[in-house]
Amino acid sequence: MSAEHPEDASVTADSPCIGHCTTVLGDDVCRSCLRTFDEITRWVAMSEAERRAVNLRIVRLARNLQHDAA
Repeated sequence: MSAEHPEDASVTADSPCIGHCTTVLGDDVCRSCLRTFDEITRWVAMSEAERRAVNLRIVRLARNLQHDAA
């Protein structure tokens, strides 16, 4: 498991949705919020810990994508 970054501690359970969903185009992951279709459809039923875990995965994915692009 990777070391925790300082910003990981500040990850909230707030929805990462920005209102530009792309899952309707057949994407497995929304290109806007980076959640899977399952995560999007289950969001309101998820516990705060589950939502925070999804958001942490998204933060780490975005960090890795930025690192790979550099």
